[in-house]
Amino acid sequence: MSGHDALMEDRRAPATAPLGIVPAPADRGPAPRLPKLVTGKRRGLFLALLALATGCGALGVAIALLVGALVTGAAVLPLATGIGALILLLGAGRYSERVLAEKLGQHYVAQLRLSLISHSLLAPKVPSVGITVARASNDLSSVRNWVAQGIAPLLAGIPLVLISMAGLFALHPALALALGVPVLVLAGVLLLLARPAYERARTLRRHRGNLAARIADTVAASSAVVAAGGVSRELSRVEASGNRVVDAAVARARLAAVLRACSLGMPLLATAVVVLVSRTAALGPGHIATALTLLGLCAAPVGEWGRIVEYRQNYRAASRIIAPLLAEEGTLSADPRLRPGATRAAAEIQASRISGVWLRGVELDGRPVPELDAKPGDRIRMVGADARARGELFGMLATARTAGGPILGDLGEDAAGRGAGYVVAGVVPAAVAEKKRRRLIGAAFASMVPERGTVLRALRYRRPEASPAKALALAARLGLDAASLEHGETTLLRRGGMPLDAAQRAGLMVARAMLGSPELLLLNEIDSHLDAAARRELEAMLQSYRGVVIVGSDAAWCSGYREWDLDGPAA
Repeated sequence: MSGHDALMEDRRAPATAPLGIVPAPADRGPAPRLPKLVTGKRRGLFLALLALATGCGALGVAIALLVGALVTGAAVLPLATGIGALILLLGAGRYSERVLAEKLGQHYVAQLRLSLISHSLLAPKVPSVGITVARASNDLSSVRNWVAQGIAPLLAGIPLVLISMAGLFALHPALALALGVPVLVLAGVLLLLARPAYERARTLRRHRGNLAARIADTVAASSAVVAAGGVSRELSRVEASGNRVVDAAVARARLAAVLRACSLGMPLLATAVVVLVSRTAALGPGHIATALTLLGLCAAPVGEWGRIVEYRQNYRAASRIIAPLLAEEGTLSADPRLRPGATRAAAEIQASRISGVWLRGVELDGRPVPELDAKPGDRIRMVGADARARGELFGMLATARTAGGPILGDLGEDAAGRGAGYVVAGVVPAAVAEKKRRRLIGAAFASMVPERGTVLRALRYRRPEASPAKALALAARLGLDAASLEHGETTLLRRGGMPLDAAQRAGLMVARAMLGSPELLLLNEIDSHLDAAARRELEAMLQSYRGVVIVGSDAAWCSGYREWDLDGPAA
């Protein structure tokens, strides 16, 4: 199974309900669809495209009539001037049409891109970096091609064909059939080929997703691969994935060639039929010239219909995966429980003056997590045989989310009540805005890397308003002396924190987690990456930390902390 499809299978599987809530039966309604294209600002662009398409079609008919009049011996200079002016107008119309179509496509894709990245940041199961990049590049390119180079040519081509058929009908009814019948035949052929084109597009995007994921994972594990002497083996696997992409791309190209050949052959067939009808009906030279000019105007847009079908099927293959993700992103970023009503309820809890951290009723893989009730100043060491479970619970605490959604219990009950929930200093983290949550919770895990940007930006990522001097001083105590870097605090971090070494990256992540002394500080296995001096500083700082500290470490420095045993009883 491919990386894309495997991910989707995971998402379709019923998630464990947080807080003991039984999920509702899966909705078997229609499959999710991408957000509306024609809405807001894009509605104006779409209407402008439609108006341009209709206007260009009318200009084409006018040009054809003038060409017919030119053949009949009318005054040459006025007709030539009129034809030239109309051709310039038609060219300007096509130029504007292309620009508006690109604006429409780029505006739409920009919206989808933000939603995709938001999903990658908020999803309980974070997708592979390679898959995220493939979606934000290849898949969104398919969407953009359909909008800018599929919908727009259709808007231009269909009115032009209809207007041209009306013009041909005015000349002779049989001429309208000479254009209409080949167009209908072409539409039928393209309809038959659309399904195979869709299947080949799906196959190609699956292999591309696998290749992108493999490349990302291989590069991320580069040091381990080189140390184990596995470069040639990994290159062979990448080559095998690449060959599958090549084969799928060639297979899709063969069908695309058939689509385009059919589309390009239709205007030639229509021309031959028009000539035959003109000869049979004994039409004059003027009518023949007008008819052939109209066919020539239709040839270009109709000749693109094969390409449009290809774009459409690529779009369908991409939207089949993107649409459910965007629908899920909408629930992650706009869960009704996270809206102002829930925020007010959280404020009510805060009014009851609950302090510290309280967690109850959360499950991991169907197993209840032991209850946690910690007061300010408590230092807790999370223990348990399953390191993966510990990592998942740290992630839940940091994001206030389980695999089934936000950790939200009965917001009307306090820590002494019977409900289940997650409270930090009187606030349910999942019920408040990001700004409030990052003030409440600071997290530094061994798996974390800083985002792209300067050292100072990374340090103050949780608290952008913090004093630069305080942030840099805290980082220096924990092993990151920005002054020792070539460009100081403006050093640009990229590719997961380079050019910092492992100890400096760990110091940066711990410093930014501690900046502002959040009510809950989470440190999971990151102490092992700090140098000895930084570990001693961290131990000293935590001894007098005013909030709740939860660490995941087997080191001796935290052996005296109160243990939170995940393998112990739930209550």
